[in-house]
Parts: sequence; C-alpha cells; structure tokens
Amino acid sequence: MKHHSSPPHSKRSPSPPSTPQSLALDGEPLWDVATAQKVDFLTTDSYGIPAAVLMETAGRAVAEVVQDIGIDESPVIVLVGPGNNGGDALVAARSLDALGVEVYIFLAPQTSQTPSDARRLQLKIHESLGTHLHTVSSGTKNDLAAFRDREPIIIDGVLGIGVKSPIDKNSSLWSFLEEASRIPDATVVAIDVPSGLLPDSGELQEIPLKADVTVTFGSKKPVHVLSPARDLCGDVLMYEIGFPRDAIDRSLREHPARYVLPDSASLIASDPWANLSRSAHKYDRGHVLIIGGSVGKTGAPVMAALAAMRTGAGWASIAMPESAQKDLRGDVPREVTFERLFDGESLNPTKLETFILERKVRSLVIGPGMMGKMGKEGAGDSPLTPEVLEILVPLVEKQKIQVTLDAGACHGLASSLADFDIHPGQWVAVPHPGEWSKLGPAFTAVPLNPKGLIDAQKLAEDLGCALLYKHATPVLLAGDAGIPAFVIQEGTVSLARAGSGDLLAGIIGAHGARGLSAPLATLRSLVVLAWAGKLAAKKRGVHGVLARDILDQIGRVKDLLPKDGEDDEEDDD
Repeated sequence: MKHHSSPPHSKRSPSPPSTPQSLALDGEPLWDVATAQKVDFLTTDSYGIPAAVLMETAGRAVAEVVQDIGIDESPVIVLVGPGNNGGDALVAARSLDALGVEVYIFLAPQTSQTPSDARRLQLKIHESLGTHLHTVSSGTKNDLAAFRDREPIIIDGVLGIGVKSPIDKNSSLWSFLEEASRIPDATVVAIDVPSGLLPDSGELQEIPLKADVTVTFGSKKPVHVLSPARDLCGDVLMYEIGFPRDAIDRSLREHPARYVLPDSASLIASDPWANLSRSAHKYDRGHVLIIGGSVGKTGAPVMAALAAMRTGAGWASIAMPESAQKDLRGDVPREVTFERLFDGESLNPTKLETFILERKVRSLVIGPGMMGKMGKEGAGDSPLTPEVLEILVPLVEKQKIQVTLDAGACHGLASSLADFDIHPGQWVAVPHPGEWSKLGPAFTAVPLNPKGLIDAQKLAEDLGCALLYKHATPVLLAGDAGIPAFVIQEGTVSLARAGSGDLLAGIIGAHGARGLSAPLATLRSLVVLAWAGKLAAKKRGVHGVLARDILDQIGRVKDLLPKDGEDDEEDDD
C-alpha cells in the first residue's frame, strides 16, 4: 500500500533547550478533545470561517489520501456517521466521484448523536446530485458482502473525536462496522480516529474496525501517539485545514496540552559534547558510576557503562555486589573500570562517598541487572538502603550529581525516598511497566489516559523525582507541577530486545554527567537510543538487531539529521 506523506515540518535552527519548560514550547502539543472542540468553535465563532468550509478542506484531504493509496480499479466504500466526521466523508465521496471513482455511500445506523448542520448540508448536496445513498438500519451484511472479492478502500467517517464511551457490542452500529472489517484485503482510512476509539486515551481498546491510515486535522491526538491504542490507528497523517493560529493558541491556554511531542531533531542537534575544547580531558566529558549487577546478570551494568561511553562520557566505572563480580564471565571490556564499593552484597556508603568525591563522579546509574526484592533474599536487593540514602541524597544535591534509577533500584522507591527532599532536576527513575508497579502501592495508574496521567504526575511531584514510564511510547513526567508529560514516539520494534533498557540507563547517565537536567537528559537519551536502533536495523534488519548492534550505532545518530532542504527521513520499521 502506498502512503501519503504529511506536509514537512517547518525548518528552524535548533538551540539547546535548557529546561523542561523550553522543551514544552518547542514541542508539538497533542490536542485532547476539549482543545480540538474549542479550536473548532473559535474558528467559526470568532473568525467567521464556516464549518462547511473547514469540512470541504478536510474532506478533500481525505480524498487525496485515498487517491495516493491507489484507486485504479478499487471501489471506495464510504461509511457516514451523523457528525462532522460524516460530513467530511461525504465531501471525500463527492470529490472521488468527480474523478470517476466507483463510490458507494452507506449511512450508518442511527445513533443518539444529533446530525450536525454542516453534515446535513453535505447530505443535501448529494441528494441534489442524485447520489444513491444506502441507508442502514439493522446491519449491512448482505450489501457489504458484495465487496468481498474487490479489495475496496473503506473510508470510516462514522464516529470521530466526540465519542464519549465505547460502542455497545450489541448495537447495530457495532454490527455495521464489524461487517465492514470482514471484507478481505480492504484498506481502511479513518477520519480523525477509527470509530469508537476514545481520543484522549492510549490504553488498550477494542473497536470493530481497525484503520490502516488515519487522517486527522490541526494536531495529533493522544490516541494517535500513545501505545497500545495507536496501533489501531495505522499510519497517522496530519493536515492543516485553516485553523487560525490565534484560535489554537487561545484554546491551548484554556486547555493546556497534557502531552507534548518534543522536537527529536532539535534534541539530537543540541549535542552537549559539541562545545568541548580541543584540550578537553575525561572529566570534562563526565564520569559515570554504574552500580548494579547480580549473579547471572553482570552484562547489564557492563552494557550501561559502554553505552555511557559511546554517548560521550569520558569514563565509566562499575560497582557490583561481590557475588556478581565473581560471576563475571566473557570478555570484560577494558574501557570500563571495576570498583570495590560493596561489602559482600551491601553497598558501603562511606566507600561510595569517597569514590564520588575523589573521582569526580557527576552521574550515578543505579540498578541495572539488579532484581530488587523479587530476587533471592539478600542477593539482588536494591542498594538504596537508608544508610546509603542518608549520605547519597545530600551529596547529590551538593555536588550537582544526576541519579538514574533503573530495574531493582526502582523497587519500593516511594517509601525509601519518602523521608528525603530530592529534586526532579537531579533524579529520574526509568521503570518499565512491570517495575512501575514496584515503585510503591500507589503506583496503579499509568500515564496513558487523563486520570492516570494526573495521578502519576501527582506521585512524581510527591516523590520529587522525574519518572519515565518506559514502554513502546515512553511517557516522561518531569516531576514539576504545570509541566506536561513528554512522549517519544521514535522507537521501533528493533528496540524490543533484552539490553535496550540497560543502554538507555547508560545513555541518560552520560548526559547527566555533562550537566543536563534529569528530564532533558532522559528525553535526548530516548531519541538517541531510538535513532541508534534505526541505524542498527538498516545494517542488521529490523528483526536481527541485538543490543550490542544498537550500542555500536550510538555515536552515529547525527547522521540521521535531515540535511538542509531535505525532509525528515521516513522509516518503515
């Protein structure tokens, strides 16, 4: 299937953002339903642009996408709902019909939604043109069955972003859409969202008709970006249809974006090692100490250390429990050093403090390869004991050290840090979903829907620690009130490998050693890892990538920056 490319982003000279707030300004806000509806209202009410004009532009954009997919001998089935989505679909149908395309229009079964005026106008135009409209009242099984051997393109214009609850599985509407989904080899183009998807949520949802392509307007919505719901949307194409800039700005002031997509190219271009002097030494690059490992899992801290150095750190040291260090096997890289900071299985706080001060450690990565209390008793427990934290917390603040907490170090974090005043600019925890629930008993809500996001942001603020919900579309909570969540959608399935999380921890550590705040270090590191994964996939094939292949490509991520006059490179991973 051929895909249409969305208009290129405007080019601008990237400048290194220094705070999470500046990233929010540079990024792309995701519109939630309230914002999108306010933009629509202001565009018509304050700027006098009729809804019918916006609908005409949107419908033609949908028709253009259908043309680009390929309409040689494929019929186009247009599913029309009562709202503005249905009006957009009717415009698309009229535009395609004018090109001589074989178009069939099906009016969806009645819903509780009142038809919009703009949609009524489009229906009246079709009636004036004598268009045959298939009216559906109790399912369309027999009508749609006629297309089973014709590989049609289906335009889903039934339900849009105004949907407030899932479709009833016993309704005629569900049956109507489900019957369309049974047509073999059909290509589904959804308008705004596949019908029935809740646009503000990225959680797993069930709908009758999944999209291959979704066409949206003005801005992407959370459901288009957040995994796993985004998988139901297929490729998401965003079109500008004439919303005034002031209407958008006013709407975002009234309904601030909950999620922001940072500008990945600007993050990569803002290289914190670019301004090193010619006489720079290893401490100028930054010294990262990785504390981690357990029996059978010594590779994790080693990978984190190598990732830190590949990213730009000048020195990476590793401290392991004694049982883990005895278990080291294979080729131990000579570029990293091993320090004896453990007494048996317990991290010695005095040795740790001495080493940090004497060796000018600027970044700590704690936890790779440690199982926390899920491991055997005494072996693999989190090294963040009360005695360690009593010394570490004030030392981190005084020496301006960044701390990255991974794997076992995340276990029970909420209770272990409860008595300490820490700062989100210096601390970040990077749990995957399984580890997220181990942060503490309150960590049941995940930041993939409005309520879950609010609850998780409050937990991050109470903890005083930036939190990364690490999965297919990582969500970063800066830990400061008023700052939206940041989402990175750059990753591909090539990152779904053991060891990727260890690489990320080391990359974050390297950025922290150069003085970046924990949120900014985490955001740039996520893009570095994702882009290195893309480079590795080009060399090994998307399913042949190992963590060490990604490691080898970390230093080359700038090669993917678009050159002057070029669009951002598209990737099919």
